[in-house]
Parts: sequence; structure tokens; C-alpha cells
Amino acid sequence: MLTTSQINRIKIPSKLVRHLDSDGLYLEVSPKGTKGWRYRYKNYDEKWTMKSLGHYPQVSLEEARELRDDLKNVAQYKAVTFELAASQWLEYKGYTSSKNKKLIQRRIESYLLPKLGDMIISHIKPKDILPLLKQIEARGYLDLARRVQTITSQIFKYGVQNLYCETNPAEPLQGCTKKPTVRHMPAITVESEFANLLRTIDHAEHLMPSVKLCLQVAPHVFLRSESIRMAKPADIDFDRKLWIIPKDKMGREHWIPLTDPVIELLKLAVAQSDGNYLFNGSRPHKPLSENTLNIALRSLGIDKNKHVFHGFRSSFSTLAREHCRLDGDLIELQLGHIEGNKVKAAYDRSMRLEERRELMGAWSNYLFSLL
Repeated sequence: MLTTSQINRIKIPSKLVRHLDSDGLYLEVSPKGTKGWRYRYKNYDEKWTMKSLGHYPQVSLEEARELRDDLKNVAQYKAVTFELAASQWLEYKGYTSSKNKKLIQRRIESYLLPKLGDMIISHIKPKDILPLLKQIEARGYLDLARRVQTITSQIFKYGVQNLYCETNPAEPLQGCTKKPTVRHMPAITVESEFANLLRTIDHAEHLMPSVKLCLQVAPHVFLRSESIRMAKPADIDFDRKLWIIPKDKMGREHWIPLTDPVIELLKLAVAQSDGNYLFNGSRPHKPLSENTLNIALRSLGIDKNKHVFHGFRSSFSTLAREHCRLDGDLIELQLGHIEGNKVKAAYDRSMRLEERRELMGAWSNYLFSLL
């Protein structure tokens, strides 16, 4: 067995050399002087293979042995099926939204388990997966085919990381189905037409009070349907004039600076609320349903090919640039979009709250000028 002092005394070799510690753990020393931990074990096909456990001294001798023992315990489980791996992966993902989790689970059960469920995950090849994706494609569900491929690839990646299989056979199938045509949500982006929409909402007398209030608030805050429908009275901080959307699956909160006119509308919503949701649904203690807001727009004579509830986001993005001359980066930040440059996003975590307060004030003033 190796000791730390022995490792530190190892000289740089002229060719790659492996020093055995114990139970398949090796320290691999290269001619460049790098020292890497390797674990040699038999995979599910009873073939010898090596797995990297990191570099020394970042990974100490004791840590390498612990990693080796963890992997050895995992490797003892034989014949892990795709269904078992998929189930473990789903729990590992830790979805905070039950809706998202159920959607992914339904896709796994509908499209993958009937063919792959009972197969040993290490035995599955691209030829076993491709027909499943092509079947979905043939039915015209191009976006779904790509999403199922992504789910499958993530399950196999989890399998590789837990030594259930050696490779990810779904990875090379990325792009194997036709690319879906991007459909933008219908949205009114012409100023005169948008002004007419705002006036129509304000003058609507037949709408349920919570629905009308929601449609009056929506152009000012341009939230996604789920975010506004599931909002709770406690999400509104009237003292700080903020609407705080709870953390999403990426662990991020979204803050919406509120103007005085919007606060007045929200106070009405809170006063009418039963305490469960900011905008009450038709059934007690239930939120507005997913289709209610679009149905309300249809009842106002707004064609579904002209504007949908999600379209308020595009209306804001377009009109705020063209008519308010507002800062594009601030617009994207207020929409909750992530910085495309991941390196820049990692260092620029400023919420620019005061600047966004000015933006939201200018946008609300613009909307009221259209009425």
C-alpha cells in the first residue's frame, strides 16, 4: 500500500507508470509529472476497465481510497435495468416542480420503458434507441422526439457516472430527428392594437373579478402563466414594492419592482383573495386554471392567432425597445432570461434593482399613456 510520503518521493518517469495501492486503486504518473488516481474493476460485461478518480494532491490518498470503496460498492450491483436507472435518475434530478417531474416521468413511461425498461442498461445500443425516436418523429411530434432523446441521454449519463454502463448510447443520436419549426407565441406588438387591447380589458364587465385583475396586472409585469396563476398574497412585499417569484428549478428568485398603480391593483387582488392564491380560481382554494386567461382573452374578441396570454412578454420586449427606448439588457433581465454568455453570467450576478425600478416605472407610464 502507498503512503503519502512515498507518493511525494515518486520521481517523474520517462514513460507512463502505475503504482498499485490496494484493491484496484492505482496512482498513474505521467512523463509530464501529473499524478492521477485510477480504479481498475470489472464492468457488467465482466471486462476490466479503468475509471479516473481525480488528480493528486487535489484528491488525497485517503479520499481516493474512499472514492474507490464507494465505486466498488456500486459495481457489485449486477444487471441494473434501464427502468431502475431511470427511476434513480428521476429522484437524483430533484425536481422542485411536481408538474415537471410528472411530465418527465410520463414521457419515460410512455416512450422508453415499453421497449427499454427490462433491458440491462449496459447492453443497450444506439440501434435500440433510434427506432423509438424515429417512431415519435413519424407521428409528427418533432419537438417531443428531441426532448425524449435528451431525457434518454441524461439517464445514460447518470448510468455512466454510477458505473451501471460504460458509454452513453443516446448521446450520438442527438439531432437524429428533424428539427422542429420554431413557433413564436402570438403577440400584439403594434402600438395602436396593443392600446386597444388594454382598453378592452379595462372596460370588460363580464369577466370574473380575479380574472379581470389578473389581465390588468399582466401587461405591467409580463409574467409567465404559471408564475402569475400560482402567485400567493405573501409573494407581494408592499413595503419594498416588490413581487418576489419563488425560486425556480435552478434555485433563482425573480424580483419584480412594482409601481404605485400596479400596487393598487394588487391590493384589490389581495382584498378579494381567499388567502390561498393572489388571483382566485372559480373553485374555492384553487388557482386560475391554465386555460382560463386565454379563454378570457377570446371572450374579449382577441383571436388566438393574434394574441395569447404569454404574448404579453413579447409585447413588452418589442414595445419597450421600439417606443420606450429602454435598455435591452435590462429588458432581458426583467423578463428573467439568463445571460447567454455563461462566463459573464457567473461573474455578473448584479440584480440592477434600482435600474429595473426605473425601467418598470417608464413601462407602466407608457401603458397608462395608451389608455
